[in-house]
Amino acid sequence: MLENGRRWRAWSRVAVCVMVLALASVSDGEERQVVVLDPGHGGADVGLTGSYGTREKDVTLALALAVRRQLGERYDIRLTRESDRGLKGVRRTERANSFHGDLMISLHTGGGISRETNRIALFVQREKKGRPMAQGGDGWDEGHRPYIPESQALAAVLKRSLSLLDGYEGVGYSGVPLGMARGAGMPVVLVEVGNLTNPREEGRLESPEHLRRVAAAVAEGIEGFLTP
Repeated sequence: MLENGRRWRAWSRVAVCVMVLALASVSDGEERQVVVLDPGHGGADVGLTGSYGTREKDVTLALALAVRRQLGERYDIRLTRESDRGLKGVRRTERANSFHGDLMISLHTGGGISRETNRIALFVQREKKGRPMAQGGDGWDEGHRPYIPESQALAAVLKRSLSLLDGYEGVGYSGVPLGMARGAGMPVVLVEVGNLTNPREEGRLESPEHLRRVAAAVAEGIEGFLTP
């Protein structure tokens, strides 16, 4: 009986320790809001390439990692890719949904024929024209429809913070057919930072200090949206 009592007390102490650790884990991290960052392109898909060889896929990953460093202590930051790997659009959305994200930011750079322009552009999913989709229609599209107003609100907050960055001609915002937002069960905004085909901006996008400033502006917008 004495031996059994000792064993029971030992197991009780173990159970208490396990419970304390579990409660600490919940309070420390599991209840944090989940921010999904989607570094555009990757693997064989390099995206745009600047005049001096800077690749969009490298810039987007570096920027995503910089945003994670800015927000990692306050939010649960998940990346759709953390290395130079290819990832199809629908797979990005599936990963974001599996993370149970509270929002998703897809990071890209802009480009164009003109080597002089240098803007930041924000895109959200556009509502389909015509009659609203009937319930039970295309479930994949329907999954994101309730989040379009929140996506617009997120884009508006991001626009305010990104507009404070130096060296850009402005921040544009528009609704487009955004394939990667289809089926996403959360607000989604695609951000194009600067014009990689502008040689001056290409140099800035290679600078860790400049990326830190851009990341800080993105982080400020995210925090502004998620903070009541």
